[in-house]
Amino acid sequence: MNQHYQKKLAEQRNKLFSPLGIQKAFKASSRENQLIADSGHLVHKIKAKDSTGRWAYYFVLVSAAMEKIFLRDLKSNQMLDLENYGKVLASNYGEKPSQDVLTILKDRYGWNVAADNRESK
Repeated sequence: MNQHYQKKLAEQRNKLFSPLGIQKAFKASSRENQLIADSGHLVHKIKAKDSTGRWAYYFVLVSAAMEKIFLRDLKSNQMLDLENYGKVLASNYGEKPSQDVLTILKDRYGWNVAADNRESK
């Protein structure tokens, strides 16, 4: 991967992971939020290192049509642009979801996701 692409990717991730980036990412319409909430079975929780080598946690909505390709490419251990496969609903740096991300998922989509990666009751 060339340096220009790596720099651009790092800039985008810094915007996405900032508190302001998280707020902007979730200013979707309530109709869109309801459609996403109803598609929870298509959301993948991923812990991976980003292009800078930092651990990050992602919640990615992948369409049913793209799921096989996504899972195949995920197993390849190559660097992936998650946006090519679906929509990143929430993300944060670290090896587990942050409390901010968990709150957003609950408030926007009604999902109770435990920080230890188990769905809470």
